[in-house]
Order: sequence, then structure tokens, then C-alpha cells
Amino acid sequence: MICPAVTKVATIITRDLKIKKNEDGSIILSGIIGRYLNVIMQAMDVPYEVVLPEDQEWGRLSSNGSWTGMIGMIEKGEADLGIHFMTVTEQRSQVVDFSPVYKTEDVTFAIKKPGRIPTSSAFIHPFQFSIWIVILVLIVLMPLAFRILIRTKYTYSRILFVFLGVLLKQSITMNLYSFSSRIFFSSWLIFTVVASYSYSAVLLSLLTVPPEMPVVQNFKELSQAVAISNYKCFVPKGSIVVDALINNEKEYLNFLAEAVLRHDWYLGSYDLTVSPQIDSHSAILTIRSLLETIAGPEEWKEHFLSEDSLVTFQFAIPMSKRFCHKMRLNKLISRLNNAGIYMQIVKEEAFKSRLAVQERKIQNASLEKRPLSFRDLFGMFILLLVGLKLGFLALLCEITWARIRR
Repeated sequence: MICPAVTKVATIITRDLKIKKNEDGSIILSGIIGRYLNVIMQAMDVPYEVVLPEDQEWGRLSSNGSWTGMIGMIEKGEADLGIHFMTVTEQRSQVVDFSPVYKTEDVTFAIKKPGRIPTSSAFIHPFQFSIWIVILVLIVLMPLAFRILIRTKYTYSRILFVFLGVLLKQSITMNLYSFSSRIFFSSWLIFTVVASYSYSAVLLSLLTVPPEMPVVQNFKELSQAVAISNYKCFVPKGSIVVDALINNEKEYLNFLAEAVLRHDWYLGSYDLTVSPQIDSHSAILTIRSLLETIAGPEEWKEHFLSEDSLVTFQFAIPMSKRFCHKMRLNKLISRLNNAGIYMQIVKEEAFKSRLAVQERKIQNASLEKRPLSFRDLFGMFILLLVGLKLGFLALLCEITWARIRR
């Protein structure tokens, strides 16, 4: 078999493979896949040329029976092999041969952490909305029940002010002569003690360490967010991730695939650390090891990494069935796997991304001088109104009690 003078390698330009040309015509490959390709070609010691598919796709079988992307170039003889997180599938194995698997990955998604709850609105977060409704209902109904059951001479408004004052830790300004009135009022005292001290404890904890705002945790919640809250979900174009969503038996995953195809939500060639396609209302769906460079439980990582998994892929290098260096390449991939070269490259690139994120945070912290926003002013205004209202109620209770004593 006659080997070509130059081995043509099909790939696509993304954040994980970047090409820089020198003045002498040579190229420098960077990124996870770029560095791995450079190691392979240097070890094989053969001249090579990088070729790019026009559609910038990995390779999918179109309706007319032809293949797109890198797989299509290899099938047509326009490339000898391809590399870029290429998944081994039965359909692709019919037109190309694959090297030994160099990495097994699962597909998940990452989304930007919405941040911590602002302390300016912390006064409403100690209780859930349902508990606030229960408290308001009890404030209205308990004085009414007290007046009807005890048959006291006090008016409803007077009893309401007393019950509300006790809830706000004010002294009791009403005479309780009968035993039944004391028992009834004791139940309200128990409720107010539990409610007020619980509120104070939770409020202080929220002011000390504000909790994180909720974020979508799994694919089901992501599908609901896309359907209801106008979230977005970006996937690699031309990969089999969309096929995995379409062919899944779960309806919410099928809905995600339909949304992606309808809106053309495809990943661009952005660096993940500065990609505009990932924020608190848009998620990126790709392999876990790439997302771990920017997402995870660590404090310095700005993005949340889901523990949910869509599917598991095996990555290998596709090559032409007529490729003359096939046996040599297979042995080389096996040796690289045993040496752990690929995982070492992934760790080094992740470390670089971490340094870039930390450096950008330091620069932003030193240059940013954020003025008071409308949210801050609104929160301060609400707190002021609440303080004035509580003070007014306390003053009104004191005035009412003073008039009664006269």
C-alpha cells in the first residue's frame, strides 16, 4: 500500500483546538485536542496537514445517505483521519475505522450560578411564601376568634393591636380576667415565641452567610426551565448529542432536542471561561471533562455542574479504511493510554483555565467600582417602610393603651 506524502487530518476549530500559523508557515496547535494531536503526529513522525470541513460538523448521516463533517471528508478521501472528541458509533464504523478508545466520557450540562441572595431582601426569605400566608391569616382570625369565644368587651381592633404587638415582642396591654381567656392567649404566646425567634435566627444566618439562589439541577428541571422560563440549551453542532436527546425514551429530553433544532442552539468556538453562551439562563451541554474546567462545587468556579448524565460516549480517532499507518497509529494510541498522556493534558489545560479565571477576578475586583443600583435602593426603601410601619404600630398600641387607662 502506497502511503501519501502528507497525512491529512480533519478537525474543527473550537476552544479545544486552536491553530496559530508562524511566519515560516508552520503551525502551533493548542487546546486539549490540539496538544493531543501534536503528540500523536510527532510520535508518528510523518508530515501532516490540517484540513477543516466546511460545515464545521463532527459527522452525521444526512437524509440523502451521505455523511457530513469530518466523517464525510474521511469517507470521500479528502482526509486520512480525524480527531476532535469523535464518538464511536455503529453507523460511523461502517464507513471508517476507529483507533482504540482513548477516553470514556458522559454528557452533562453546566449553567452559571445565579449567585447569593441579596441581603437587602433577606427579611422576606426566612419563611416560605406559604408560611407567610399562614401567619397573616392567623393575625386576622385569632383576634376574631378570641372576641367571639371569650366574649370580651374589647373591640376587634383593640384585640388585633394587642395580638400584633405580642408578635412583635411588645408587652401585653390587655387584662385577662377569666381562665379561658388566659388559656386562649397562652396558645398565641407560644405561637409568637416560636415564630419570632425562628424568624430572628434565620434572618441573622441569612445576613451572615447569604445562601445561593436556586439553580436547575438536572435535565428534567432544565427542560422545564426551557419550556416555562425561556432558558436556552446549547449543544455541539453536528455531534450525536442531539441524536441522543431525540432517541431517548424520556419526553422531556425529546423536548430539549426539538428546542435545540428549532432555535439553532449550537455551541460557538468560544473559550468556556468567557463564553457568552453560558449564563444564569442558558446552559451548555457537552462532555463532563470540558465542563469541569469552569463548573463544579468549588468556590472559584462560577458555574454549576449537574450530576445528571445524558449518555456515555467512547472517544477514538476515526481513520480511512485505506489508511496505511493504521496499525502504527493503533499501537501508538494504546501506548499513550497506558502512559496517561491524554489525562495529563486535560489536567494542565484545566489548571490554565483556573489561572485565567482567578486573574480575571482579581482584575475585575481591582477595577470595579459599582455604584448603588436600583435594587439596592429599593431594598433600602422597603426596609425603611417596614421599620416605620413597625414603629407606627408600636406607637399606636401605646397611645391606645394610654387612652384606655384614662
